[in-house]
Amino acid sequence: MIRVGIIGGGPGGLMTAHLLERKFGTPCQVTLLEATHRLGGKVRTARFDAAPVFYEAGVAECYAYDAIGHDPLRQLIGELGLTTVATHSNAVVLNGALLRDDEDILRHCGARTLRAIEDARRQAAALLPLESWYRGFTPRDNAHPWARRTCEEILDQIADPVARRYLKIAAHSDMATEPHQTGGLIGLRNILKSVTGYGAQYTIEGGMEMFPRRLAASLAGTRIELDASVVRVSRNADESYSLRFRRHRSLVQQDFDAIVVALPYNRLLEIEWDGERLRRAMTKHVACYDSPGHYLRISILFDRPFWRRLMTGSWVMLDAFGGCCVYDESPSRGGAGNYGVLGWLLAGADALSLCNADDRTLIARALESLPDELHSEAGAQFIEGQVHRWAGAVSGQPGGFPLRDPWLAHQPESVEHPALVVVGDYLFDSTLNGVLRSAHIATDCIAAQLMHSPARDLIA
Repeated sequence: MIRVGIIGGGPGGLMTAHLLERKFGTPCQVTLLEATHRLGGKVRTARFDAAPVFYEAGVAECYAYDAIGHDPLRQLIGELGLTTVATHSNAVVLNGALLRDDEDILRHCGARTLRAIEDARRQAAALLPLESWYRGFTPRDNAHPWARRTCEEILDQIADPVARRYLKIAAHSDMATEPHQTGGLIGLRNILKSVTGYGAQYTIEGGMEMFPRRLAASLAGTRIELDASVVRVSRNADESYSLRFRRHRSLVQQDFDAIVVALPYNRLLEIEWDGERLRRAMTKHVACYDSPGHYLRISILFDRPFWRRLMTGSWVMLDAFGGCCVYDESPSRGGAGNYGVLGWLLAGADALSLCNADDRTLIARALESLPDELHSEAGAQFIEGQVHRWAGAVSGQPGGFPLRDPWLAHQPESVEHPALVVVGDYLFDSTLNGVLRSAHIATDCIAAQLMHSPARDLIA
């Protein structure tokens, strides 16, 4: 019997448990330890107090890989009996004007700005073809001409200031950081989200948290322990691992043949890694990805979706808070009735600086950020606001730099500890798609060690 311990009950831990059950079957005994009282991590769907209406408090969407063929995440979502809902928009509010398409850009900003935006899009598409956009985050990306430049340096190449600001606003909330603090290739990926074929997105009917809930319910052979905070990982004389975790006020110890650490990179050093070699390896691993990205979500319930006469898509990018995304969450939430829900996603420096503000102030700031045509009605239709803070929740330089071989990146110390692997969105593109990709590699690394086969031979 192979004993595998998983640290972390977010999407990465749950996906890993799912894949271990699928790949090993009954010979694998999996235990998942989650430090909090709930599963799901950054995927969280919450409910307002004033009405039975749900909203996204965390991750809001997935990316559709259909444009290049097989979509593993959407297939898994379908296997769990969940329905996806396509989301779409290219709308940007700039200086009070709602720019829904290129005709609006031409009308409000002029031909010069439109040409500059079109030139930037063409250059971006030429530098990062569609398949590379989806399949990137490998060492090959290190040779890209924009890999060693910052996103700010790339934006500075755009001579037209209005076009430059438009593209910065459109990309800001996806970067979770400021352009000078992330790579040019990351900026390039986000600029391309406004180009047809790149970055198609969808959400899950009933709320994103349906995914981790169904995933947890589907686990037949995994033992899940909540309120179990791992404090120490050590190696035994027989090369197995001991996990010491805190359950309430007691310390408990369990032994495993392999360990999967499915935690955000900035939580890895909360654990005591026994042995100098392993401690140094984990510290070096964290340092590779330590570019904190920040989010702040402000969700507001209104009496009705009064904005629909102007907002026809699933979201709009506002030129407030350095560029923030405002989601129209009403259509994909069951039981919403005639209510309307808008969700503000603030990112980067603004999100971090405002995290210390109280909820009332943040809700007021969100309402004030709406265009003039919507502001007065927003006050009249307001019912309730909720705030969720995600400071340091993602890497602002996903994949790290320079990018490493994916298999080696999942084994922080591959010589003496090949059966200790990590899983995380930070290893790829900070999306649920990237988490599933990471979980596949991590479980194949474990299979390679425990079944004595080359890891790459096991990759489907």
